[in-house]
Amino acid sequence: MPVSEGEESDASFYSASDKVSENSKACIPLEEHELENLKKKLQRIVYIQHTDRNYHHALADMRDQTILSLLVEPSFYGRHHKTSVVVVATANETYVFDVQALGGTIHPEFRFILEAKRPRKVVHYSHRIGDHFNHRHGIRLGGICDSFTALCLARRERTPRTLPEAVSLVFGLPLEKLLCKEVSGSRESLRNFIARPLTHSQLRYLARLAILQLKMHDRLIYDNICAEVQHMTLDFNQIYTGDAYAALQMGPTSHHGFESIDHCYKINTEELASPTAIKKINGHQLDHEKCQM
Repeated sequence: MPVSEGEESDASFYSASDKVSENSKACIPLEEHELENLKKKLQRIVYIQHTDRNYHHALADMRDQTILSLLVEPSFYGRHHKTSVVVVATANETYVFDVQALGGTIHPEFRFILEAKRPRKVVHYSHRIGDHFNHRHGIRLGGICDSFTALCLARRERTPRTLPEAVSLVFGLPLEKLLCKEVSGSRESLRNFIARPLTHSQLRYLARLAILQLKMHDRLIYDNICAEVQHMTLDFNQIYTGDAYAALQMGPTSHHGFESIDHCYKINTEELASPTAIKKINGHQLDHEKCQM
């Protein structure tokens, strides 16, 4: 008997839980305090249906961030579905914007944040989400950081993995712990978050993924892709440890300890003092001073 599209989707979700242990690459379990922090954040999800005080507070919080997590549902088929919800997780809060309730449009002040280079936006499958925003709202996302790209680089593979599958893999969490019955069920309107009202479990599912997406991206970048840079930083940090004559090596032009920075990265310390570099630095300072006037 042929398997329906919905059944195939459900099967792909649950089959990922069996693959968590197949490869330990880029698998970094959450610490106990991180799980506790996640639990606390899930207790204060901000659900936004109107351009009210919560809406404007959310935008202000987003503007203050250097990086945030962005989730859109439905987005798997890009432009081919209307936007139902946009979820944003900052370092402070998690916001679920009910775009259907907000008239189906992304308002100008929200659009500006999405198109700006800062804050950076961590998304998963940016090609699909970018297509969705571009064709549905005429928005070209700026400052994109793709967690799927980071996953592929960290694991040195290009295997299709949805966000729940990726989170399950990286943190070693059972996939069923990440899903909710509405997502794993057979009703299309609930899986795509089109039906209203959204349930409590749907909101928690969306918020959980947005929060963990940001944490996953950080893990993949700094514990895997940039691990060697982090090791060099640690070695560089320890250069003066136990050195009774450290002061003699701390002159303004001292290169002491620079050997701990891998020369394979082709970093030329002399370039920092080149006329071109100085000119650029002075130019940036002048621009900054003009902005302050």
